[in-house]
Amino acid sequence: MRLRLIKTYVTKHYGQELAINREVSLSRQKRKESNLWQRRFWEHLIRDEGDFALHCDYIHYNPVRHGLCTNPQDWQFSSIHRFIAQGIYPQNWGRDGSPEIPQGIGDE
Repeated sequence: MRLRLIKTYVTKHYGQELAINREVSLSRQKRKESNLWQRRFWEHLIRDEGDFALHCDYIHYNPVRHGLCTNPQDWQFSSIHRFIAQGIYPQNWGRDGSPEIPQGIGDE
């Protein structure tokens, strides 16, 4: 209930400012939905260091995959900048093509 109230308030007061500048699918149009909120979410328990690394790769490359930027480093809201500064990722990570992300990562 609390999240529904928060989403309703944000949508009514800031929806136009926050909406992603992309076409709304026919499915969403039928339900009178915008592109601001995801319909549902999935949870995933991180199993080990390798699983954590794969999910970080997925998260950091996602803005590129969805056409929001050309390189992961171009997405100003990403934690990739911190990962690069800490030496976790090399400076050019993801610029030469998408990282290998196994099937199922991000589909939870």
